[in-house]
Amino acid sequence: MNKFNKKITDIIKNMDGNVLGIGIENEHFISALDKNNKITICNLMNLNAGKGKISSGKKNKTINIKKIRKKFKKKRVNYIICNINDIKNFTKTFVKDSIYINKNKLYIYGDITYDYESLVKKYKRYNTNINIDVDNSKFILTIDNSLSKTNFIKDCKYLIIDTINNLIDLITNVLTS
Repeated sequence: MNKFNKKITDIIKNMDGNVLGIGIENEHFISALDKNNKITICNLMNLNAGKGKISSGKKNKTINIKKIRKKFKKKRVNYIICNINDIKNFTKTFVKDSIYINKNKLYIYGDITYDYESLVKKYKRYNTNINIDVDNSKFILTIDNSLSKTNFIKDCKYLIIDTINNLIDLITNVLTS
């Protein structure tokens, strides 16, 4: 097991309560979740085209990533751990939804090729404490949501800003191609 996998496994070993895992496919991570007796509820979600299967125990349910807020309600999930590759197309809605449903910490990991600085800016809007751990070709963002609050008006404003920024990025990519 490499250094990065060891860090993620140690994070999982320290979790307790209700955990939501998104895009976790590594066997070491899944076995660490299974072995942790402090985790009371563990929902794993694997995404494909925005639809995800949530497996908790024996039941499998398919929900849309954009409806994750409705499924988990306000401040119900203690920890969220997710792979950036599964949520990178949905960051516009995932940021506000993860702040809304998460009580403690959110861990996002992935390849360094992803522009994680833009994700850090989006989370800083909500008064969160962020720790960035960069290791060779991987990164881990630890986002503390314990003091963060959502606001409907701010959420709408940020959604509009992010949509405009996405359109500008799309247009510049098309023009440079």
